[in-house]
Amino acid sequence: MKKTVLSLTLAASVLGLAACGNSGDEKVVTSKVGDITKDQLYSELKETAGDSALQLMMIEKVLEDKFKVSDKEVQAKYDEQKKQIEAQGQDFKAYLAQQGMNEKTFKRYMKLNLLQEKALVDGVKISDEDAKKFYDRTKKELKASHILVADEKTAKKVEKELKANPKKFAALAKKYSTDTSNAQNGGELGWFGPDKMVAEFTDAAYDMKKGEISEPIKTSFGYHIIKLEDTKAVEVKNSFEKEKESIKKDLAAKKAKAEDPDQTKLQAKIAGYMKDAKIEIKDKDLKNALENFIGKSK
Repeated sequence: MKKTVLSLTLAASVLGLAACGNSGDEKVVTSKVGDITKDQLYSELKETAGDSALQLMMIEKVLEDKFKVSDKEVQAKYDEQKKQIEAQGQDFKAYLAQQGMNEKTFKRYMKLNLLQEKALVDGVKISDEDAKKFYDRTKKELKASHILVADEKTAKKVEKELKANPKKFAALAKKYSTDTSNAQNGGELGWFGPDKMVAEFTDAAYDMKKGEISEPIKTSFGYHIIKLEDTKAVEVKNSFEKEKESIKKDLAAKKAKAEDPDQTKLQAKIAGYMKDAKIEIKDKDLKNALENFIGKSK
């Protein structure tokens, strides 16, 4: 995040100085050892951050043309992030200062974040059936434990030991599990709903019966052996029809992120938008900014 925010801050600085008219010789710093003019500051910013700042501004332009983000969405995202930061015991204004931002720059970052999210899920389809399946799962929470190992060979070894003595699950979790957050507690995960775990884990756990132990389940984290400890009913306030579009949106985002964890597909998609926009850079010092971005996205 910090790298993107820094680029945003520098982009705003370069853009702001470029829009200051013809007063390039106006001094922004005076001192006994020498003065610094707006032209000098702009030239320095352009040299040190020109390419990344211009790339960021081009990304904003093409995404704003392709997708719409309302002020209401930006404010909601801003409020959500502010709440999370303050919940961690941080002063929000101090946090912004540490990141080299002000409220305006942070909101700009939130908007870019939302635009990228919309680009990420563009073309990702979620069926009504999958949305209904998720909705039905929200009516139940699970309590489970797991043993996480790195490779299939170890997973099969643990599975064999469990078949010989299922009561050793907690002991084997302490012995084998690589999940340091819960291994010493017998692999206990506590209560969770259908939106807390990766898809493969969730699908397996919600198909299990109380007391059942799964076969090894492969996810991006490794191989899990799951024990379903308990289940409980959860009251759902809204109907499926009322929640359907929101569920589809959340599932699409989760699916897109799982399929593109390092965002290479997103970068390639944005590079495609840039090509379609027929961008022409007039400043000879920045003429390679577009090629550099598109080159990284291949």
